Amino acid sequence: MKWLRMASVLLLWVGVYRVTGASDATSSMLIANADRTGWPDALATQADRDTASRAEVLMFGKALLASEVLDEQGLKQRLGVQTLKLKSVRQVRDGLWDRLLTTYRHASQNCDGDRFCPRARNIADLRQLAAAFTGDISQAHAVWASKSQVVHEHALNEQLRVAVLQP
Repeated sequence: MKWLRMASVLLLWVGVYRVTGASDATSSMLIANADRTGWPDALATQADRDTASRAEVLMFGKALLASEVLDEQGLKQRLGVQTLKLKSVRQVRDGLWDRLLTTYRHASQNCDGDRFCPRARNIADLRQLAAAFTGDISQAHAVWASKSQVVHEHALNEQLRVAVLQP
């Protein structure tokens, strides 16, 4: 269970580092120490793992959307920085959306009728799905969603902070 969350976060981090070119050991430690609260359902089959992956992608998308509505001052405050490189932040966000779409599409290949499986043809579709996603289909999923949101917000903040602090 925990490995799926770690794999999802790791894939997102790899995508960001490919975009930003970051590769310091401190950031790798953040991945290893991330809160990996488990998905509430069994992950016995590939379909189960794909369902959990789609849900994680949508939760990360929610965190990404929330960061995009912040003004410059709000983003500075959230990241704890004095100055912003808005171009770098936009590049990281764009790279994340690309990676999220790729991951979502991959996890959606054979999911007709499964939970969290609306199709996303493009990033605009994925953004709409993420905005509407709650993960609240049961009490266990609601608990997962609230914990997942915190994890993804933290991971996103670290990725954006790297983008802002890089020369």
